Amino acid sequence: MSEVPVSIQPGAAPFNPALAFHCENTVPRSMVHRAAVSEVFLTGAVLVNEGHFRCIAQLPRTHSYFSEHTHRAAHYDMLLLLEVFRQASIYISHAFLKVSAQDKFIYLDSVTRVTERSALVVGDRPALAEIDVYVVDEYVRHGERSGVTLNMALSINGQVAARHERMSIRWMSGGAWNKMRARGLAAIPADADAQAQLPAPLSPSAVGRHWLNNVVLGRDLQQGPDALVAPLIVDLNNPAIFDHPLDHIPGMLLLEGFRQVALLAANQQLQLGPEELLLSSCHVVFTRFGEFGLPTRVRADLASLALDEQGRVTLALDVEQGGAVLATAELQLLPVLATAELQLLPVLASQALEPVALAAGGVR
Repeated sequence: MSEVPVSIQPGAAPFNPALAFHCENTVPRSMVHRAAVSEVFLTGAVLVNEGHFRCIAQLPRTHSYFSEHTHRAAHYDMLLLLEVFRQASIYISHAFLKVSAQDKFIYLDSVTRVTERSALVVGDRPALAEIDVYVVDEYVRHGERSGVTLNMALSINGQVAARHERMSIRWMSGGAWNKMRARGLAAIPADADAQAQLPAPLSPSAVGRHWLNNVVLGRDLQQGPDALVAPLIVDLNNPAIFDHPLDHIPGMLLLEGFRQVALLAANQQLQLGPEELLLSSCHVVFTRFGEFGLPTRVRADLASLALDEQGRVTLALDVEQGGAVLATAELQLLPVLATAELQLLPVLASQALEPVALAAGGVR
């Protein structure tokens, strides 16, 4: 199915009062691995049937990180939706799949795509989102489930606004985590310098931001005929990215790095300004942990950069550290247009969201 460019216009979507009772309080912050209550967007969840859960989230109308962009029309950012999907996956695991509150999680891969941008226009009150979560696969190790693959659909006022598919997560005990991470941490040179991850930043406007602290790319760009490479800024004092202490570079920072490099490439190669483009699709695969104190670079494969007749920009990227790839991504950006009709057709063919029986099959 083809897709038309994104278009945004002012106006509020109808409020659904039936959801309001789910939004009096957030879920416990520990259940979504957050330190700040203000960073918890999930407000509740229920079991629909085996392998199918429904979460409720309140999307903030303004946020110092997720809604800080140079677009003139306010909309809920796709990375905010991805954070909601992340919180839903962790909450479901703890509340319904009986994963210990002390267990650690690994996020392996996913495909996230906006399917109805008009539903994501910010209105006159916070949006209430329903997230249908389906367990479509499970990972069993030593006879015990230690991971699942999830398909999710986020709806606002009955419209599916975004899908998050084939999200693979794993969990393990704190002891197993520490043993696994000890190998990676031991590989960091004794003379590793934290300043290596704090290069002088690009101008915020170059990456579609107003505020300098939301710029995650250094200004020392390297560009050749086939690649655009930018150093990644790892600022442990950014509260939106580092809500609590971590022993590795978080995936959300890598995703923002991918977005900002894609905006740079579109501007330099296609003369499309960052204020003209919205992230609409992201297929990401995380392959190894990113460590602190080591130079980290985000690379855009310019040979993959494409612009179609509908204004869609596609690009392949990766992020590397010491010659090793930490993650790869395929992104799609869509133009913001002001028209009377607000419609976004699916980027990808819709996948069936059927739950798997948790006690049988689907083991890989």
